[in-house]
Amino acid sequence: MENVDKLQDILCGKGITERLLDDVEAGSEDFGGNLIGPKAIEQYFEYFFFNRHQEMDYPVSAQTVGRDDTLLNLLSINSMAMDEYGRSHDTAPNIYLRQSFMSAARAFKVIDAATRGIIVPYGEAGRDLVNKLCSAFEVEKQFVLLRRAQQYTVNVFPQDLEKLQKAGAVSAIQKDVDILHLSDARYYDQSFGLSQTPEGTMEVLYA
Repeated sequence: MENVDKLQDILCGKGITERLLDDVEAGSEDFGGNLIGPKAIEQYFEYFFFNRHQEMDYPVSAQTVGRDDTLLNLLSINSMAMDEYGRSHDTAPNIYLRQSFMSAARAFKVIDAATRGIIVPYGEAGRDLVNKLCSAFEVEKQFVLLRRAQQYTVNVFPQDLEKLQKAGAVSAIQKDVDILHLSDARYYDQSFGLSQTPEGTMEVLYA
């Protein structure tokens, strides 16, 4: 039998499934004769969330935010921070929003992968945006353009980025500015996206 001890979600799901089967065998549940029907699925998730309710708060460590806390608390009543402030100042903070948004942002990672964003020349608007970025030297203008560039950015893994760099297909938008764009449009297909090999004809982009 496969060892799933290190895969907590799968391990938890395995235990709950065994519990449901035990309920059926003991006669305490029959789920309308359908083990993959709505009633069985509802019971499965009731067990699942009850078993893992503490993890669903997304605990964070003192090393990350300065105290042992949870993301749920940081973004809701933030009781620990409020209590700490009260002890230090003998009064509650006179603020409307009490959430620790910056601390929560530091602690939260959706995908723990070392990817790097590349701005791609998608369509006429994408090509125009790349050209403007490469020639924008005012900080305010760069900020506005970079916000627009988010929708033209794709993330690549280090090994893929290395291949593109060796091929000369990727450049910084400006000297000493650590933001990359695809400077060789042959490596981007409007239908299929970023490619590791040149697919189209050479198109001159601002570099």
